[in-house]
Amino acid sequence: MKIKILIALVFFVGNYFSQGIINNGASIVFSGAAHIYVDGNGAGDYLSQAGGIVYPSATGNIWMEGDWTNNSANTGFFSDNGTVNLNGANQTINGTNSTTFNNLTLLGSGVKTQNLNTNVGGVVTTNGVLSVGNVIYDLNSFLLTVTNPVPAAVTFGTGYILSETNAAVNPSIVRWNMGTNIGAHVYPFGVAGTQIPFTFNKTTAGAANIDVSTRATAASDNAPWAGASNVGGVTFFYCPNNAMAGNPCATNSVIDRWWDITPSAAVTANCTFSYRGIENTLNAPYNAGNIGAQWWDGSAWNLNNATTGSAAAVLAGVGAVTANALTQFCPYVLSSVTIPLPIDLIDFSATCEGSENVVLNWSSASERNSAYFDIMNSKDGFTFTKINSVVAKGNSAAINHYSFVVENKKNLGNYFRLRMVDNDLTSRNSKTEYVSENCNLDEEKPNLYYNQNNGIVITSTNKDATSYTLTIIDAAGRLIRTESLPIHAGYNNITVSAELAAGVYLVNLIYNNGQLVSKKIPVY
Repeated sequence: MKIKILIALVFFVGNYFSQGIINNGASIVFSGAAHIYVDGNGAGDYLSQAGGIVYPSATGNIWMEGDWTNNSANTGFFSDNGTVNLNGANQTINGTNSTTFNNLTLLGSGVKTQNLNTNVGGVVTTNGVLSVGNVIYDLNSFLLTVTNPVPAAVTFGTGYILSETNAAVNPSIVRWNMGTNIGAHVYPFGVAGTQIPFTFNKTTAGAANIDVSTRATAASDNAPWAGASNVGGVTFFYCPNNAMAGNPCATNSVIDRWWDITPSAAVTANCTFSYRGIENTLNAPYNAGNIGAQWWDGSAWNLNNATTGSAAAVLAGVGAVTANALTQFCPYVLSSVTIPLPIDLIDFSATCEGSENVVLNWSSASERNSAYFDIMNSKDGFTFTKINSVVAKGNSAAINHYSFVVENKKNLGNYFRLRMVDNDLTSRNSKTEYVSENCNLDEEKPNLYYNQNNGIVITSTNKDATSYTLTIIDAAGRLIRTESLPIHAGYNNITVSAELAAGVYLVNLIYNNGQLVSKKIPVY
């Protein structure tokens, strides 16, 4: 039987049992330690409409086995007091207007699910507590706001908050209004029966609300997704086990979990990221190595493992990484690689062309705010002088190839290197390459690299005509191609169209009666 509380009725409650309440505009007033038990084997719902409201006492309790629905144009309660206990099986929080609970305690069995944005902790005094207990609280693509700023505002046992929405912008968010409070605020996230809490240990006293959500990608493949968070699409990952790191690839280098962390104001925090061992989809040996936290700024991954916490990756159970003194957020991943900036140089070579010219070839795997490359020359290998510059791509996640011809080399030294300069004028140097005195065509080691658009590229300088042998071996160790390449005297630049299926290959180049150049190449 449903009991209707009619409009304008003021109901003073002691211990009251009901199989459902429809509050049709009434004020339900608690006296002292009064309780309402809304039972009924899961059918004990509470529905508020037409301005219905609860006047709770500090020690008053509402015990419910059914669903909570607030269709009144208020936050459900007149003051910040009392406790609502959801002690049934599967239960939902519903309504046309958000409810602001003071204390919300999750009990019973089954999953408690939000069907609209919900607040816990009170409106004015904000001393209330969310007690997750031993059950699952499903955000269900909605926002849960914790208005109590202290770390003790959220407690939990074996239960957890489910935030898994596999979308570019994850809407299943816990917003903790921390204000000026500092300390370790634990977001008790979890999935599939496993707790993976996230800790935001706020170390600065500036007022801020901290929004956090987390999820694994649906296919557990670390795949990039478009429109990530509020900073633009995440377009590539780093691949630690191939030379062309920085591009979309099948080899994984990040844990299969994402964290969107969005403070409302500038803040510094120590953050602990937890993940399930089965979300470690890195390739061996990186799946057993150390990992650290990195964040995406809209065009590149930032920070490196050495400065943002480092911990051994786990393959079972729950792993965690703590990254200290973070000031930039959203989104974060746990990665097995460091990210050199501004330019990730993967190849640089200097070879003679004829008797007087030197050809410089180099490739970058990724660039962020890069400005230009200075061509540097030296006669002793220690003191270098700039002889020219080449404009860089600026911002790019693709492999970029560059070439520069140094003419009339006889007036220069034999040592060459690049100085890679960022927009803010920070710079770093490439390795140093040596060419023969006066480019007299002494025999030199061939250079071998792979161009995704054209194929395998071989450059060399030879005194006499000869031939090289090229072999290609797939990841299973099978020889899939062998080819003899004619080489003429002088400078050679040969492109071999490979037409290879996606995968990783070992390319061997045999020259000078058995000498070997060998490289692993990824094909996308």
